[in-house]
Amino acid sequence: IIIGGEGALVLGGLAAPVTPLWLGPLSPGVMLVCMALAAMSVGALWIGLSGWMRQRRGVNETISSLLLSYIALALFRQLVEGPLRDPASLNKPSTPPLDDAYMLGTISDGFEVHWGLVAGVVACLLAYVLVRHSIKGFALAVVGGNVRTALMIGLPVDRLILLSCLLGGAAAGLAGMFEVTAVQGSANAALIAGYGTSGILVAFAARHHPLAIIVCAILLGGLEASGGLLQRRLGLPDATTLILEGLLFTNLLLWEALGGRIAAWKIRLTASPASLDKGALQHG
Repeated sequence: IIIGGEGALVLGGLAAPVTPLWLGPLSPGVMLVCMALAAMSVGALWIGLSGWMRQRRGVNETISSLLLSYIALALFRQLVEGPLRDPASLNKPSTPPLDDAYMLGTISDGFEVHWGLVAGVVACLLAYVLVRHSIKGFALAVVGGNVRTALMIGLPVDRLILLSCLLGGAAAGLAGMFEVTAVQGSANAALIAGYGTSGILVAFAARHHPLAIIVCAILLGGLEASGGLLQRRLGLPDATTLILEGLLFTNLLLWEALGGRIAAWKIRLTASPASLDKGALQHG
């Protein structure tokens, strides 16, 4: 389980506006592709460190990715407030703003949603095809379900974990690029908004199904976007959405825990009469 997506997201979001500074002026289409590749590469390399440490030293990828996320956030703040800071950003440290030609617009004039939504849906569809309809995806699913079983049947567990880290990091870095090019216009503290934590909740709510993630992500995004409306209309504190998310996450964990026990109880109850009848026949 990789839970360090926030670090890859902010570093990918940082790589996007820095790319034009390195490459100089290019056509908008070429520059956007270069920014996407840079963000994906940075995100993949950062989360890939977790897979590499698992492969070389046996370090648990869940813990290492979480700790790397904290390091990434500190590194992001240091760079944005230090060598990459735009001198014109006085009260809100940020990188130099992107040129308008390199900004992504909305899908349509009457639909205030940017192209990151389309990219997210496409990524989920590709993940579904990979996991459900390919040998490599089946192997990844086995490793994710039970590492011990994967080792027993001879799967290259460490390499598969490294592959999943690289893919997850690339996706998180691309998300950071869309956040900068479609919303922020520069890398700043607004990128550190808890997207990684929300992603964990979405994954649990969708039960790790790529297609269900689309629905759960839209629902959770709507819940977070309603925070300001709840505060204005009903006078509720802005933290209301966080409380609702916490309750939702707690209920999901309880359901996972109780669901397994209830299933085990059902198996025992259905197996008991059969075992009793078998025992009676043997004694008879």
